[in-house]
Amino acid sequence: MGLESLVLLALTSIGVSGAALGIAVGAIVGAIQIGVAVGLSYLASSLFRPDPPKPQDVQTSVKNPVAPRVRHYGRVKASGPWAFVESKNGDLYKVIVLGTGKLDAIEEYWIDDNLATVNGSNVVTSAPYNSKVQIRSRLGLSTETTYTTLTAQFPEWDASHRGDGVSSLFAIQKAVGSNDITDIFPNLTNTLYRVVARGSLVDSLGTGTNIWSENAADITRDYIVHADGMRLPASVIDTPLAAAGWLAAYNRCNEAVPLKSGGTEKRYRIWGSYKLDERPADVLSRMTAACDGRLVPTADGGLTLDIGTWEDPTVILDADAITGFSEVARGRDVLTTANIIRSTFTSPFHDYQSTDADQWIDEDDVALRGEIPQDLPFNMAPSHGQARRLMKLAAYRANPSWVGVFQCNLRALAAFGKRFVRITYPLFGIDEVFEVQDFRFNIGEGEILTGVSLQVQSMPSQAYDWDAMMEEGTAPISEETTVDKTIPLPSGFSFGVSRITVGSAQVPYGVLAFDAAPSDALIIQGQYKKVSDSDWTVVAISNDATTANTNALSDGVQYEAQVRFVTLTGREGAWTPSQKVTPVADPTAPGVVTNVTKTGGAGTVDLGWKSPNSANYVAANIRRNTVNTEGTAVLVRTEYGPPSTNDSYQDGGLAAGTYFYWIKAANASGIESASVATGSVTVT
Repeated sequence: MGLESLVLLALTSIGVSGAALGIAVGAIVGAIQIGVAVGLSYLASSLFRPDPPKPQDVQTSVKNPVAPRVRHYGRVKASGPWAFVESKNGDLYKVIVLGTGKLDAIEEYWIDDNLATVNGSNVVTSAPYNSKVQIRSRLGLSTETTYTTLTAQFPEWDASHRGDGVSSLFAIQKAVGSNDITDIFPNLTNTLYRVVARGSLVDSLGTGTNIWSENAADITRDYIVHADGMRLPASVIDTPLAAAGWLAAYNRCNEAVPLKSGGTEKRYRIWGSYKLDERPADVLSRMTAACDGRLVPTADGGLTLDIGTWEDPTVILDADAITGFSEVARGRDVLTTANIIRSTFTSPFHDYQSTDADQWIDEDDVALRGEIPQDLPFNMAPSHGQARRLMKLAAYRANPSWVGVFQCNLRALAAFGKRFVRITYPLFGIDEVFEVQDFRFNIGEGEILTGVSLQVQSMPSQAYDWDAMMEEGTAPISEETTVDKTIPLPSGFSFGVSRITVGSAQVPYGVLAFDAAPSDALIIQGQYKKVSDSDWTVVAISNDATTANTNALSDGVQYEAQVRFVTLTGREGAWTPSQKVTPVADPTAPGVVTNVTKTGGAGTVDLGWKSPNSANYVAANIRRNTVNTEGTAVLVRTEYGPPSTNDSYQDGGLAAGTYFYWIKAANASGIESASVATGSVTVT
């Protein structure tokens, strides 16, 4: 196989339009000197095709010593393999490789599913971490600096462990108590650290400088020549015709397209990642699919990017140019047609995951032929609108009016490098615009160019029209939810008093009442104490119980009680606010006193009464006032005595004047009977 053939094989394998390269092979060979090894490496790589990474694939983080390197473009959410993980003094130290090459910036840090706020001291201050995590990072400079905090703890990770040219994240998980571990680090050592980052810098066609760009042409061009990409010499893309084509592609990608919700977005952007063990053709296929692009050779030996845009063809092939045809048909066969286009795109509103776009459905055709779906992943497209525009084009390509291969004489050389041509062929009544799918040179004896063959399908201008209100469809609803991990407070909680009779006495005890737990995963706990004490006493609560009793309480002393939930894994919820009670052993008042008498004297009043015939009577409470108002009377004496007994009390040291008294019988808990008034009494 000659050098020209190897060049042709290599460029064809990366997606360049077939034998159309024939006109430029000699120039390309002379300009870029692609060796035989390059062609063979592409040929060999076609035998081993690892699955292309989905957007979510680069968000995983595991210990893998042989993980392929990954490079990022546009905006991505990424994690990566562990480069180091060890624990010391209860703290966990972990270094994660984010990607190869320099990132432009890290915009966000994520821990598991929580957006982390990191202060200037590298401490995560947001909940639930609250200073229990430190995060540092490196963007991947060609000469990086080691993580000195890690080196100080693990001398074997010395200053030579810089990670040159590798972006990375260094996290320290601080030791936490067993009660908090499931709240803060439920995944323990497998806690997932991710970043939202602006990916690789590229030489922008718009500014002529090395900057971050999401322009699809900028990114595709960078991949073709980058040392960690396809590695073609820059001279391939820098010929005058190639450079003009790349600039036109950049401008096309940079056009503002209206959005259904208002505003605009750039026509074609690329966000995504590739693994360095992928076949370049597969990476380029994902990139060009995201921008309706295709790589085409130029007549001056270059390679450029053609981004689909409608234009009236300047090349017309008629019966005088067409010398033959094959596979000409009305539309596609059932194996290659479709009336439902299903697609995925990268959605920043869905955690930068591969997300289903609103399907593009030809309702009339579905009604006629039934559902014929086609799946087209546009996982490097970062918006629903971009995916839908690509899906519309795919729908037209899946249902062309005409398809076929036309053999033409040398007049058809004018179609080289063109996306659209007009074909007028009266034999079939054809007079339409066709999109060129493949362009091949027909070489006769003596290696003489005798003509060309064009594989084409019809493509109307309507395919490139866009009405955002009617055609953008409905973007998927964000499934982002905020998970409330707070353990609820028990509801319906109350603290009351009940009594048991021990001998002839009533003994009070506390009763905690509460609603049943809302989940079988929650266990209720209770505690109580005297308000004046500092130590709590645990209340035993049975499974499925809605009440629980304390031990015996002291009569007339104020107590407080609380309840809380605890999970099966030991996570403790908050205690309810305290409920307070003052127990009363005997709530029944004795009978009233009888036979009340009063006698005034010189500075004294003598009172007499008979205690009630009540077994729970223990004393008489005597109150006095200088006016006939019991409400403001003051307690002057509690006279203890047995039931059903005549009793008396002398109130002395009184100034001359008129006095009023009220006497109430009381039990041992201080519960009083109705009062008996003495009426006025005069002191001299």
